[in-house]
Amino acid sequence: MIARDLAGKSTSPTFRRPIATTTGFRGGPVQFLSGQFQVATEASNSYFEIVVRGRLRELLTAKVALETGQENEMVRRILSDPREGPQFLEDDSLYRMLYGPTPQTGLARINLISDAIDLIGAWKG
Repeated sequence: MIARDLAGKSTSPTFRRPIATTTGFRGGPVQFLSGQFQVATEASNSYFEIVVRGRLRELLTAKVALETGQENEMVRRILSDPREGPQFLEDDSLYRMLYGPTPQTGLARINLISDAIDLIGAWKG
């Protein structure tokens, strides 16, 4: 096969205009976090369970796994068991916050998030 000179067949590059997007959050991290807390206070129970509590459970799982030297999946399994979880944590209140009934909207949810973060940070195996 004969090599062709493609340079003569090339075209000049087109001018690319930047496209302005309105997606994404443009505020600082504090405003973003404040907005997330606002959503958590008013969201449906399923959103609060899946997104907010799910994230708190993942934080607890990672903390417990690091402190105890166990694998995340093993810790997740133990914590999800209503008999083993509270015993393993040695903290019924933290367990109830993350695995108990969903609180009503508003201040109760903010208090749960705040208390859970404090207890997760203080937990040691």
